[in-house]
Formats: sequence, C-alpha cells, structure tokens
Amino acid sequence: MSGESWPSRPRVAVGPDRQTYFNETDIDRVMAILLALVSEVASIRERLDTHERIAGDALDPAKVEAYEPAPEVDEQREAWRDAYIRRLFRVITEDVAALKQDGAKDA
Repeated sequence: MSGESWPSRPRVAVGPDRQTYFNETDIDRVMAILLALVSEVASIRERLDTHERIAGDALDPAKVEAYEPAPEVDEQREAWRDAYIRRLFRVITEDVAALKQDGAKDA
C-alpha cells in the first residue's frame, strides 16, 4: 500500500487563518481532527469500492482475511500510518510549535 501511486493533493487549508467553528479553541482542534478523519475515511471507501467493482466475483473475502503481508509491506504501511497520524494531529502540533516559538520570544 505505497502512497507513491496516489495523486498528490494539498493537505492543509489554504488562506491566512484556519477555519473556526466554535468559540472554544480546543473544540476547534478536535473538529479539525474529526474532519480530517471523515475526509480520509470517505476517500478510502471510494477507493475500496473501486477495487471491489474491478475485482467483481474474483474477490474472495477468505483470501483477504488470510493475507499475511511481507515485511516490506508492513514497513510501507507503517510509514503511511505515521504520516497519516502526523497529518491528523497537525493542528495540535502547529499550535504547540507556535506556543514554543512565542515562549522563546518572551524569554
């Protein structure tokens, strides 16, 4: 499951400020993470549907359940999962980085 063949798309909002939905900043952070998850699940579902339609009757659910990935496949999946988690929590890590930068300026 290498991300190399997937088209590259922007992963961050465009514009000077992040979209806000609520008065509380923490709720906005959780909402941003939730929206990123919802977007990813929808994209994965569309890709899965495409694969199932292409495979038709050739797709055997027992083979899917019995599949044991090779070590290099595990490594690719782990790299993708790490990058995905970083994208999901980008909102929080950017806020933490900004706080650290502000703290360094005040010192």
